[in-house]
Amino acid sequence: MVGQLAYVTDKGRARLEEGMLGPLPVLRWTVYEPPGLASWQLERRLRRAERALIRAGAGRVVLGRDFPYGDRLTRLRRVDPLPLWRWAAQALALGALEAEGLEPRRGRVALSAPRLCSELERTAEGLCPQVRALLIDAPGGADYARYLQARFGLPVTPPAAGAQVTVAFGPGGGRWGRSVELYEGGALGGLRLTAERVELPPDCADQVLALLWERGEVRPEELRVAWGPA
Repeated sequence: MVGQLAYVTDKGRARLEEGMLGPLPVLRWTVYEPPGLASWQLERRLRRAERALIRAGAGRVVLGRDFPYGDRLTRLRRVDPLPLWRWAAQALALGALEAEGLEPRRGRVALSAPRLCSELERTAEGLCPQVRALLIDAPGGADYARYLQARFGLPVTPPAAGAQVTVAFGPGGGRWGRSVELYEGGALGGLRLTAERVELPPDCADQVLALLWERGEVRPEELRVAWGPA
């Protein structure tokens, strides 16, 4: 079971409730922080919220954008959308090109990482039949680029040529065009993942979608990349 922590800047009585986030059932607990609440009282309310959700069977928690105390949780883990983002790197690269007004076969994509990793290689090999050129910005990238060129016949462009889109699997390295940052603390560069026929709550859509994907309730072919206002 998954928990949800809500936040209200007013008085209220906290209790465990069953709720829904889109198609996802959750156990919800609201943390109330009325004006003048002492810091120690807030801390006690956060600990009580964690205990209640854990006793009910929730090991992870969904947090909305307006929940300000995610970094003060000590026992519950926030649902992390990063594994889904990294798995969907190929789709995000293609979506970023479309968001830039480019058909994939006319676009160049840079893949950046602190080291070559299986996720970068899977993304590169998936993109090879679909894009105009790749730029591999990682230690050992030149040898891997030659391998891609020999296997797929795809031009692998040097850094000086640049790219319209960068998909980064870590901080550091070069950035060209729109950047999709797939590491802790990164962001999708104005993109978002959605799914066909699934209505997602806007303030925690990435977390809910990640859970549905983990559970096999959203198939890979149902994922879509969107941009602009939700």
